[in-house]
Amino acid sequence: MSPTLWFSSSIMASNNSVDAVELLEGIEYRYAWEDVRADVGSLIADPEEVFQPDTAEGKSGRLRPGLATGTVRVALRAGTNTLGHLEFEVRSRKLSYLSEYRWMLRDIAERMTELVMDRFAVSDAHFKLDDTRDAVTLYQRFTFLRAMFESENFQGALREVIRRPHTAWETTGETVRPGAGIRADSSVLRQFAKCGSRSAWPGGVIASVPSRLERKRTEATHDTAPNRFVKFALEHWRQILGDIDRGLVEARTTSATTRGRREIAAVTSQLEEVLHHDVFAEVGALTRFPADDQVLQKREGYRDIFKAYVETEFAARLSWQSSPEDFGAGQRDVATLYEYWAFIQLSQLVGELVGQTFDMSPLVRSRPDGLTVGIRTGVETVLTGIVERFDRRMTVELCFNRTYRRGTSRNASWSKPMRPDYSLLISPANGEPATFEPIALHFDAKYRVDFVKEIFGSDDDEGDVDPVRTPERLERGGALRADLLKMHAYRDAIHRTAGAYVLYPGGDKEESGLQYPEYHELLPGLGAFVLRPTETGLASGALSLRRFISNVLDHVATRLTKHERSRYWLEDAYGQLLPGQPTRVLAPPPDTTVLLAFVKSREHWNWIRDLKVYNVRAEGRRGGVHAGAALLQSQLLLLYCPALGEVGVARIVSDAEEISTAGMAAMDYPEPRGNYWCVQLQWFEQVPWTRGLSSYSIEAYVRSLGLAYGEPASALWGEVRSLTDGE
Repeated sequence: MSPTLWFSSSIMASNNSVDAVELLEGIEYRYAWEDVRADVGSLIADPEEVFQPDTAEGKSGRLRPGLATGTVRVALRAGTNTLGHLEFEVRSRKLSYLSEYRWMLRDIAERMTELVMDRFAVSDAHFKLDDTRDAVTLYQRFTFLRAMFESENFQGALREVIRRPHTAWETTGETVRPGAGIRADSSVLRQFAKCGSRSAWPGGVIASVPSRLERKRTEATHDTAPNRFVKFALEHWRQILGDIDRGLVEARTTSATTRGRREIAAVTSQLEEVLHHDVFAEVGALTRFPADDQVLQKREGYRDIFKAYVETEFAARLSWQSSPEDFGAGQRDVATLYEYWAFIQLSQLVGELVGQTFDMSPLVRSRPDGLTVGIRTGVETVLTGIVERFDRRMTVELCFNRTYRRGTSRNASWSKPMRPDYSLLISPANGEPATFEPIALHFDAKYRVDFVKEIFGSDDDEGDVDPVRTPERLERGGALRADLLKMHAYRDAIHRTAGAYVLYPGGDKEESGLQYPEYHELLPGLGAFVLRPTETGLASGALSLRRFISNVLDHVATRLTKHERSRYWLEDAYGQLLPGQPTRVLAPPPDTTVLLAFVKSREHWNWIRDLKVYNVRAEGRRGGVHAGAALLQSQLLLLYCPALGEVGVARIVSDAEEISTAGMAAMDYPEPRGNYWCVQLQWFEQVPWTRGLSSYSIEAYVRSLGLAYGEPASALWGEVRSLTDGE
């Protein structure tokens, strides 16, 4: 079993030790306060939500850091007296704290950089170095800064700036006498011609010359806005390192703090070396932020440093919740971070498939304290795009924080309110002639999940086992057949849901995703997909998830899937209309079976309409059919009456029942002449998809099949549509 507790002696070799003790999030620990006088009374440890004492004395108990990662500052109190302070670091379990955790923050900041600079970091924002920063909060930045400085991209950017610094040309002017040496140019010639104070020129080409001439000089300078920004960024990072170092000086001296100061000194030395280069010797201070500077945005080297500055600022200063409820300023809820990171990854995957970049601006909000943004929580966000597959244009909506409440709307829950983390809604685009029933896929980011079997279990799992209470679950911090039950709840409760899936950081040997289709096709189904940060920025598992979503789009666009047929009939049977919404009947799929039903007269037509019954001659008579005839199992009934020129359509809602001549007479059938097979109907009134059909074209089609006049026939809806006039 991997360790869950580190002390200073065991972490001396780590790359960036902050505190003497490091814990794992999601693990429960036992604690005890020692060497405390017996007369101090009851002990209280802040934050109290982390420490759960066994007794009122509070000398021992359970330490539960939960899912918040980072530095926890602890104060031990007895009444109003503070007995001492300590700090410990909470490391993430599912993500490597010094790599994947940092990569996750990097990805979030990188995705937001361009958006934030375009919308929130205005050009006239004033910048100055801030010497009031909290060293505990700032230490988290050291991980990012050192990794950035040591990266090949950043070192290459610095070399490029120093090798080929941005240069501007300044023109200066001085006044000289006409006899002084001056280079002739158009400006000097214009001065000779203009009026003003002049002196005589005896024997000269002209009678007089200007008393004074202005001589201009053009000189190169590196004191430009891009160079000022680079210098500002380097000084800014140097000051952060200094703040951290001062915080370690004030802390208790340990092997960890000594090593931390040594590492900070090494990085600071690198910054000092760059700042003392000749390029920055004449560069002044940055007074206004050049957000729209094209050199910073496009030029090699400068662009990389500009991006690095914004990323390091936002990686440390993003606000993840509307109200701070963390244990300390240096902490972040890693599960919440993973939720936002997963949404960004999902939006990128869907955007690639749709063929456009989603507008992520609804995700951020400006704050009054400068370049700080916060991802909105509890606010629905919808990203929309259009995709075309198999000649079908579909609208794709990716929703974040959408709540499905009880109601009759097209996207609602029929029981309790449901709020999946993300929903992917696929519906016909405006103007799409081949309409279909919209579907919804739901995704939940489950940071706690380590292995797929924690959700789905094994085949021999008992349904009544409480996985949260088992020792194994407690040690792994996991949870979690309940997550699977939530996926079932999403799928069963929310209208038009075709699938519900878990996104989790991984840990399985097989990371290609796990899917459980309900029947024989991709949808409907449940499943889980690995999504984990990597150093390259391409999330582990992203290709599998992208392939799945692409297959879903193909599945929805395909007209002949069993899933589409089932959605059609479910909507037809159970669909509800909102108040004031016009009646809408969906066109059937092309492979829907249709009984072409002949109507002989107006009396016959009225009888069918009134009783909602259609009759077919039974076997033994000309044109009669046997009990198992396939046409009696048709889904639709298309009635045509050449005598009236009428066409109607209905849905068959019952099995065929044989009615005798007497029975037909009792039902007031006009002129019964034997036994009939009768089916019950649900009549469709004025459906637009029968427009263009005529009784004569249907009659001609039946005769082309070699059938007798009035004999029932079977066809597919796609064949029927080919009979419309003008198509």
